[in-house]
Amino acid sequence: MKLKFIKTSSVEHVGIGARRGEIVTKIYECPCGKGIVTYEKDDIIGLKNSDVWCDCEECSEKYEFQRDGIAKKTTE
Repeated sequence: MKLKFIKTSSVEHVGIGARRGEIVTKIYECPCGKGIVTYEKDDIIGLKNSDVWCDCEECSEKYEFQRDGIAKKTTE
């Protein structure tokens, strides 16, 4: 399921040494609408990491969240 997009932001980051880049954060509405899902990507040369989390306990138990605002039901 595609989540409702709320906003995006980015912050320039120096990184380590001469490795510059940015940290991009995208915020989505969780499936039940009571919380938010956050996708954060470190787009720094040599340090590309990302993480997705949901602040809604109910949806965190029911769904797996992926980048670009995608939620998949977990299998029980």
